[in-house]
Amino acid sequence: MPFKLNLLRLFGNNNFFLVKLLFSLLLFSSPAKAWDQKYYNPQADSEDIILPMPCDGAMAFRKISVPVSRPMDDYLINMGGTDVDWDFVESSRPEYIAGSFSDLEGGSYYLMGKYEVNQLQYAALMEQKCLKPSMKHRLPQAKVNWFESVDFSNRYNLWLLNNGKDKLPSKEGKAGFVRLPTEIEWEYAARGGVMVSSSTFQGRLFPMDDDIKQYIWLAGTQSSKGKAQLTGLLKPNPLKLYDMLGNVDEIVLTPFRLNKLTRPHGLAGSFVVRGGNYMTTEASMRSSMREEAPYYIKSGLRKSKTTGFRLAISSSVLTSLDGVHNYQQAWRKLGKNAVVAGMSENALDNPIDELAEITKAATDENMKKRLKELLLVFRGSIEVQSEQTSRAAKSALRLGSFLCRKLSEDTYVLGRAKQRYQQKCPEQEAGSVFCKTRYQLIQPKEVALQKNLSYYADTITQTAVDYSESLLDEQKDILVRILKGRGLDSVLPFLGSYRQHLALFTGNGRITKEAWLKDCSN
Repeated sequence: MPFKLNLLRLFGNNNFFLVKLLFSLLLFSSPAKAWDQKYYNPQADSEDIILPMPCDGAMAFRKISVPVSRPMDDYLINMGGTDVDWDFVESSRPEYIAGSFSDLEGGSYYLMGKYEVNQLQYAALMEQKCLKPSMKHRLPQAKVNWFESVDFSNRYNLWLLNNGKDKLPSKEGKAGFVRLPTEIEWEYAARGGVMVSSSTFQGRLFPMDDDIKQYIWLAGTQSSKGKAQLTGLLKPNPLKLYDMLGNVDEIVLTPFRLNKLTRPHGLAGSFVVRGGNYMTTEASMRSSMREEAPYYIKSGLRKSKTTGFRLAISSSVLTSLDGVHNYQQAWRKLGKNAVVAGMSENALDNPIDELAEITKAATDENMKKRLKELLLVFRGSIEVQSEQTSRAAKSALRLGSFLCRKLSEDTYVLGRAKQRYQQKCPEQEAGSVFCKTRYQLIQPKEVALQKNLSYYADTITQTAVDYSESLLDEQKDILVRILKGRGLDSVLPFLGSYRQHLALFTGNGRITKEAWLKDCSN
C-alpha cells in the first residue's frame, strides 16, 4: 500500500487514525465503474424515473398517478380486504390519497421504487465502500429494521441534495425527498392504482394474465424454494412495479393500528410490513395483508431475513407562502356548497356564512364555542355530500360515454347485418323463406338499438338536471385522466360526444336522438 505509507510519512505515526479515516474517505469517493443497468433496472422502461446513487449507481422509480389536482382535493379508495378472520387488522374501509407533484395533464403523482432496495444499493449508502457489482447483489436487502430503512432514506436524501438535486421532482420549486411509503401509498400502488377499475382494485390480488407464480414469489418448491430471489425476475403489477407482493415483505412509514370497523383504532403500535414474503402460501397471499413487526426483540433491534423495503418520493405539503394561501382559500371553501332555499331577505347568500356571522355575534363564550363546533360539523357534513355528488357526476359521465360507445357498436353490427341481407336477398327474392329468416334476424338488432338510444337519451336528460355544467366539466377532466391511466383512450371520443350532448341539451332543452346517435356512430 505505497499510497498509504506516503500518507503516514506525511502525517506521522501519531496521526495513524486520522490517516486511516482519510484513506477510507478517498477510497469511498474514488471514481467507480458505472453500474450496468441489469443491477438496478433489469426490466427497463421508457417511463422509468432514474435517480443517481453513490458508487456511480442508480435507483429506478415509477410515477403513481392520482387523478386530483386542486389544493385540498383527494381521491377516495377502499383499502383492506374481506377475509373474516383478519377483519380486526384488514377490514375494508375508505381512505383518501393525493399525489405530491403535478403532472402535465393536470393531475398529481408520487413516485414509488420500481423494485425493492437491493444489496448493492444498500451498501452504496450504508457502507463506506463500493461493492463490485454482481448478480447476487440484486437480491433484496433483508435483515433490516425500520430505523435502518429510515436511516438509509436520510443518507440518500443528504447525498442527493449535493449530487442529484436536479433529478428529483419538485413542488413549487422545492425538491422532493425519498422516504418509506405510507400504508395508503403502498396499497394504492400494490393494487394497481388508476390503471385498474374500482371493482378490480378491491380484488384480493391485482389482475394477472398468467399463473400467480409468474408474478409473486411464494412459499414452496414450485416458487421461491424457501429463499429470497433476485429483484425483477417475475412479471410486474399493472403499474410496472416488481415484487410488490411476495419475495420480502416491505416496511412502511406509518405505525401499526388495528381497524375499528370504518376507521383505524386509536392505539399506535410498532411498525408495519406489507405484501407477504417468500414464506407466504398462495392461499394466504393478498394485497390487504399487513402485519405488525416489533421494533425490538430480546437481543436488540428486530431483523428478519424475510423483511426488506422500497422507497417512495414525496414532498412537503406547505412549500411556499403562495401554497399556504392556496390551501387556506381551498379550506375556506370546503363545506360551503349548500343549496340555499327559503332564506329570508336579510340572510346571507350561504347558510354556512350565516352561521359564521351568528357565531361571531355571540357574546356568551360557551355559546360561541358550541356554535364553532356546530359550524365545523355542518361544513364537514356538506363536504361529504359534495364529494358524493362529485363521484356520482363522474359515474354518470362514465356511464354515458360507455353507452355512446355501445350505440356505435350496435349501429355497426346492424349496418353489417343489413348489408349482408341486401347482398343475399335482392328485392325480387325478398319473399323467399331464406330471406324472411334473414330479415327476422335484423329486427331484434333494430329494437335493441332503439332501446339503448332511449336509455342514452334518458341519461342525458337526468344528468343535465342533476349536475351543474362546471361540475361536469371538472369531473370530465378527472375521468379523462383515469381513462388514460387505464389504457382506455378509445373511450375518450365517446366521452367527448356525451359531454357535448349534455351541453346542447342544457342550452336548448331539445332531445335530438338521431343526431346523438350519428355523433356516437361516427
